[in-house]
Order: sequence, then C-alpha cells, then structure tokens
Amino acid sequence: MAGRILAFDVGTTAVKAGLVDVSTFEVVAYAQRRNEVLFPREGWAEQDPETLWRVVSQLSADLAGNSEVLGVVFAAQMAGVLPMDRGGAPLRRMIIWLDERGRGYPRELWGGALRVKGYNLFRLLEFIRATGGAPSATGKDPLSKMLWIRDNEPDVWSRTHKFLDVKGYLLYRATGNFVTSPDEANLTWLLDTRRGRAEWDLRLAGRYGIPPEKLPAVKKSVEVAGRLTREAAGELGLSPGLAVFVGSGDMAAAAVGSGAVGEGEIHIYVGTSDWVAAHVRERRLDLFHYVGSIHSAIPDAYLLVAEQEVAGAALDKVMELLGVADYGEVERLVSSTQPGAGGVIFLPWLYGERAPIDDPHVRGGVINLSLRSGRGEVLRAVMEGVAMNIRWAFRYVERLARFNPEVRVVGGGALSDTWCQILADALGRVVVRVSQPRQAVLRGAAAVAAVGLGLYGNFSDAAARFRVDRRFTPSENRVVYDKLFKVFVDLYSSLKNNFKSLNRL
Repeated sequence: MAGRILAFDVGTTAVKAGLVDVSTFEVVAYAQRRNEVLFPREGWAEQDPETLWRVVSQLSADLAGNSEVLGVVFAAQMAGVLPMDRGGAPLRRMIIWLDERGRGYPRELWGGALRVKGYNLFRLLEFIRATGGAPSATGKDPLSKMLWIRDNEPDVWSRTHKFLDVKGYLLYRATGNFVTSPDEANLTWLLDTRRGRAEWDLRLAGRYGIPPEKLPAVKKSVEVAGRLTREAAGELGLSPGLAVFVGSGDMAAAAVGSGAVGEGEIHIYVGTSDWVAAHVRERRLDLFHYVGSIHSAIPDAYLLVAEQEVAGAALDKVMELLGVADYGEVERLVSSTQPGAGGVIFLPWLYGERAPIDDPHVRGGVINLSLRSGRGEVLRAVMEGVAMNIRWAFRYVERLARFNPEVRVVGGGALSDTWCQILADALGRVVVRVSQPRQAVLRGAAAVAAVGLGLYGNFSDAAARFRVDRRFTPSENRVVYDKLFKVFVDLYSSLKNNFKSLNRL
C-alpha cells in the first residue's frame, strides 16, 4: 500500500501539517507555523480567518511537492464560531474555544426554581435527551457564542448566512461547501445524537433562537466534503479536484491517532490542555462530574470524554516564571527529584476547569513551598499536579467505559519519560506511548481519510498499523501518589470559595 495523506492539525497557537504514509501512519514530512491568538478584552479570544488560511497555504506549499497526495484532511481546535455571509466572506474574526464572553448564555438554561448544578432542571433534561449534554456555564460552547453575537452584534447576526467552526471555514476555503462533522456539530448542543443520529434538532434550535438555515450541512468524518477548487489548489500548491475529507475536531482525531479505537479503550492526551476519553457505542453521561459523550470521528461511535483546560500550558508557564527554557533541562531536574516533590503540590487550574469540576473561578497555585524547595521540586510538582487532575477525571471516565489495565497516551507531554511514569504511578495503570505521540492528531486525521478512501475496511485495521514506542509500568511510587491524590482533592474543597471571591469579577 503506497501513498500519502496531507493532514493538518490546526491548534490554538500553532498549525501543523504532515505528509502521512498510509501504510504505517508515520509522519514522513512535517512543517509547523505559529497561529496567533488575539485577546481584545479580558475573557475574549479570537483569531483572524484570513491569516489562518494563509498559514495553511504556506504549510501546504512547503510539503505538497514532496510526493503524490491522495487526499487532504483537516483536524482543528473545536468549539469555535465564525459567521459567514452569503458570498462566503467572514463577517468578523473567529471566536475560538478559549473565549468566555458568552458566559450565562443561553439565559433560559440558568433560570427557574428547580435547578441542578445551577441548570434549570427541565431545560437541562431537554438538552440531555436530544444531544447527550448541555452548554457549560463558562460560555465557551458555540451556542453561547452565537447567542452573544445575536444580542451584541445585530448587524453581524442579520448578515450571517452560515455559522462555521474553525475546520468548517477551512473546508469552505478548500471546496466552496458549507460542511461540518458530527463531533463539531455535537458541541453546539443543537444536534440530535440519539441512537447514532446526527441531525440538527429543529425544536432546540427554535427554542434558543438559532435559525436552522444558519447551520451547515453535517457529514460523516470519512465522507468527502468536496473537491479542491482551482483557486484553492493554486494557493495550496495541489492539484484541482483532489478529495478533501470532512475530517474531525482535534480531540476526535487524536482519539483515533492514539490507537485506542476499540469499545471502552481509554486514551489520555497531554498537550496544552488534556483530556481522558474512550470510544463507546452508546451515549454515556456523568452529569455531576462533567463527563459526556459526543460523536466521534468513527461513524456510529461516540467519544466519551472528560476535558481539562490546562496541562502542558501549566508547565510552560512555570518554566517561564523560573527562567527555564529547555525541556531537556526540565526532564533532568524532574527526574532527579523524589516523587512527591518534597511535599510541594501544584494546582493546575490556570484557566478555570471543566471536569470533573465545572468551575470558571478556580485558579492554580503552589502549595507547601518552603525555603528548601528548589526548581526541581516545583517542576516535578507541576507534572504531578497535572497527573492528579487527570486521575480525578480518569476514575469517572473509567466507570462509564470499562476497566483498562493499559491506557494509551499521546500529545507533546507524552514525550517526557518522567511524566509518562508519573501518570502510570498516579493511575495505577500501564501507560502505553505510541510512536510520534506529538503527531497523534495528524495520524488520526490521516486514518480518517484512509478509511474514507477505502484503503482500510475499518478503523481497527488502520490502527493495527500504528507502532507502540514504550510501555510504562506502575512502580512502588504509586503509594506516594495515592496519598497525594487525597490531599489534592481536599485542597479544591477547601479553597474553591476563596477562588470564587478572588476571581468572580
């Protein structure tokens, strides 16, 4: 089997492109460029769509001449909103997933006498019944952002022909078609996902004032969104008419790229943020710990997921504050520091949290710092704090999936042997690192396209080609982390009201 897929991983701060060999799913050529985030106000986060397309075009031109490309596929940051006019022009900058301006929308969801976790009980049940979940109080969901535009930018609202997500915009630029994937559509909380369906729920859309005609067509991730237009082909340095696949959000692509594609198999992603997820055949939900199911990149399957806001970004922030610029130096310092970090505990909630607590007010901290604490203790505490947070979410995901003696790990954080070992000890599970863990999104997106091309009959056949790099077995340090975990959870209970007092404004 020969040929390569041109895959894109459109992240928050960087865009990656890779030529992926369809026989091994190894990335054989790679390029990356910065993706600028704009913060016009506190709690706002935007990106310029034209700049994003220019970055994608430059990356494609860098790689396209290296070999014959069988198809193009995008995986992108999820939960973005971009209003487009009838002529296909953006009406404003993209409001990306980080943005919290829509906090409190939809208003109807948070009022009334009968409430559960702040939700109006009847409205919540209506969302859950149809979609399997509901918008968060943080305002980061697409529905909240669309309603904010309606109330605050009426001219943009009235001129909007379609609301697109980040990947949907790239698909439009490539093919001229307004298309989204089931996983992205699911996060609007306007999609009927019962019994494998992926159809816009007209009743919910009507109740919350979203005209269904403003929503794009929903197609399976493995379907062809369209063919590369002549104009787009010229900008990308590719041949006109090339198949462009619908693809998926980055989370769904990474789930496939982890190789954990079987029923109930769990993977952990450790990148800028982190999540714990598993593919399941039926929707499952833990409302009280913010674990839910969305459509996955695998047709007829769901992705059970607990998403957490900050992982690698916490390490980067602390490295900046400590004046440590090299990850190799971090690995040296952390590996030479004893488990438990000399009693120092790090709280990784630098941007609020989603699971297993939905708390926009909570923030990070270094607890129990002493005059004897050094850089090694603080950096190890960061890795351990992220691992404790992952463990907190992991137990709720595993209850809904199944017991997993082995857990796959992907993302940039998985490049650290020490962090992988900390995860194995914290979870009490064998942690399996796949080859090229940082390129899991590119690998998963390419697998979506390869199945769509008919090169593989199913995702299990494709994942069987993925190479395992190393297994990390739990050590005697598990006892240390069992004690640390109890303190970690107790600290949130003790401090949450203080965080609310400090940060609610």
